[in-house]
Amino acid sequence: MRIQIKSIKNITIYVWNNINDFDKDIKRDSYKNNYRLVCNYFINPWNGEEAKYENFCMKLVRNLGHRSNNMDFLRHTPERCNNLNNWIYYSMKKHKIPEDIITGCFDDYNDVMSGINQPPRCSYYSYDTKYNEPINIIKLNIFESNMDIIQSTLDGLHDSINLPLRMYIWECINIYKGIYKKYCHNKDDEDQKRILTCSRLDAIKKTYDFYLSTIQHRMYKIPSLDEVEEDYLNMCVSEELKSALTVEMAGKITALQDETQDGERKSGDIQPIFTVTDENKGSPMSSTVSTTIGTMAGASSILALYKVTLIFI
Repeated sequence: MRIQIKSIKNITIYVWNNINDFDKDIKRDSYKNNYRLVCNYFINPWNGEEAKYENFCMKLVRNLGHRSNNMDFLRHTPERCNNLNNWIYYSMKKHKIPEDIITGCFDDYNDVMSGINQPPRCSYYSYDTKYNEPINIIKLNIFESNMDIIQSTLDGLHDSINLPLRMYIWECINIYKGIYKKYCHNKDDEDQKRILTCSRLDAIKKTYDFYLSTIQHRMYKIPSLDEVEEDYLNMCVSEELKSALTVEMAGKITALQDETQDGERKSGDIQPIFTVTDENKGSPMSSTVSTTIGTMAGASSILALYKVTLIFI
């Protein structure tokens, strides 16, 4: 179902909560002991791991849903699975979670699904082993999964939000072109990680072409990913206006600061889900992007995108 521009505030809350809800506190969950029993199989308390990793493990088992008494885990959607994997990757990097804890949870989930003769509805995406520049691949995946919303927003009546939207598209184009130039352009080796990375870029490009670059929008044309980098500068405005926008964003972007259930984090805070790393290098536009939309670059891109739109409504 396509979301209309009039509900953009609801989209902001929806997108943030899709990720933030996975991190809700586990204390009052009535199935907490079920989750702990699963985690005790592959967390080694004699190595001091229990206190450090058990909380994450129990949250993951809860989020997979197979150790509760309801059937919600049979209705995992691809979107929810993607969001879950994004939360897993963020948590793994932030808390240095060993990957065998994650695979252990998914193995238990797969065993339960097999026991009830059902195929798994969600699989673990091992971004680090599958892709070059996994954080940037995740950013592009988020971009891809929201292209239909971006298209309908660009075609809406609220012209004042088009600048941050185009800046967000520009950021993602920069990431795409940097990865493509580094790993895919005139490359023909058999490195499996490179092949999977380039295959993912191909899929993202097809979605981009379908929703954005081949569509004539009301006021401008979104460039094709095949065009030269200078053409992308036409999507945005002067450096002065971009800088002014960044300053204004910094003062207003915490509009949704409500406590989460456990009080660990405010849902409106721009807590960097994917921080800026050297993965953003490799394109001549990288330094420009970091200065003009630095506020957006420090967080999950789609999150920042929708928070920025609040300023203009």
